[in-house]
Amino acid sequence: MANDPTEEKIYDAIVVGAGPAGCSCALFLANAGREVLLVDKAASFPREKVCGDAFSGKSIGVARELGVLPNLEKKPHGIVRGLTLIAPNGKHVSVPFPNADGMPFAGYTVARFDTDEVFFRAASAHPKIAVLLGFSPDELLREGDAITGVAGALGADKKRMAFKARVVVGADGAASAVSRLLKLPNQPVNHVYSGVRGYYTGVEGLTENIELFFIDGVLPGYLWIFPMANGRANVGLGILSSDLNRERKHPNAMLADAIEKNSSIAPRFKNALLDGRMGGWAIPLGSYRKKCFGDGWMLIGDAASLVDPFSGEGVGNSLCSGKYAAVTIGEAIVKAPGSAPLSESALAGYGKLLDEYIYPEMVDSYRLQRASRFRFLLNMFIGKAADKPEARQMLVNMVNSDEEKKKTQSPLFYLKLLLP
Repeated sequence: MANDPTEEKIYDAIVVGAGPAGCSCALFLANAGREVLLVDKAASFPREKVCGDAFSGKSIGVARELGVLPNLEKKPHGIVRGLTLIAPNGKHVSVPFPNADGMPFAGYTVARFDTDEVFFRAASAHPKIAVLLGFSPDELLREGDAITGVAGALGADKKRMAFKARVVVGADGAASAVSRLLKLPNQPVNHVYSGVRGYYTGVEGLTENIELFFIDGVLPGYLWIFPMANGRANVGLGILSSDLNRERKHPNAMLADAIEKNSSIAPRFKNALLDGRMGGWAIPLGSYRKKCFGDGWMLIGDAASLVDPFSGEGVGNSLCSGKYAAVTIGEAIVKAPGSAPLSESALAGYGKLLDEYIYPEMVDSYRLQRASRFRFLLNMFIGKAADKPEARQMLVNMVNSDEEKKKTQSPLFYLKLLLP
């Protein structure tokens, strides 16, 4: 480890959670000369993490900026070039993604175990980052209304420890302990996906496209097949928790039924085998605006509810939010040197960066998510894109441009789809 944590010093930041968001924040801070304590409840790292495993152009940009991309590229990975959409009636259309900066393809698929290892190794090797594993914060230290640090239990013997910092950054996922200890409202169930995924070998017809299936038996959710390294596939299903409550059916059963019975999927799985076990997780969507900073604290990644409401992709926004938090903390420390906790107003720049670079995407993706609930719209949209070049170009533009996504809010967009 880089250096041993100490209870005597006041860190510039304590980052709770050593996944992509937490390591991103810690590394950007440390590279700027800040002293960081990075803690995680896991006793060892990396640990298994259920995920869709997509690593987009946005993620590649942050990984390159932090100097970890070469190590990530050494891990087994699939190449992603585009997207295939499959409608309830079986029609399908494929569109290219824009290439990642400096690359001849759009992105990777990399197992989260490997992604987390690369980022964690970089963080734990940094001389400005102290790392503490097996530490579970169960208390936020306070001075008045400001958060000044964390306290909790370390390891199997539950030794009590407490650490102080100018800001505590919650990067501890959908079930964030930091968020809970701040007593923030629970995420509404209509803004949370329930997701399951497994790794399969022997799935036929894999390409370098990620595939999204909007099919009967899964709607209003969707099923995905992502191509991984060495012929494996990440196969999963996501559905809003509010819809799942109405369906009264477990996502595992929905996925199994689709693999066994759906005419677009079942033939491709006739020789497929599940490699390991299915895993499930909650996916907090960015369609819900969560309070993510205050006096002495910030939330990033899934803890801040920053997952794309349409695609379910979260690693890119997690990495970017870690960077934005680090930039904001650095600027706040320059303006207010010393050891006092950073105020909410000093951390407001983080919210402005989210407003500029992340939330507009969330609004557009939420519209797409709402539209994708309707069977007739999916059949019409995907069918038109499959049959008519001009409709396909509309889809290409929409996938590749945030400005084009905004057009989905206009009645004219749907009128164009209805025209023969």
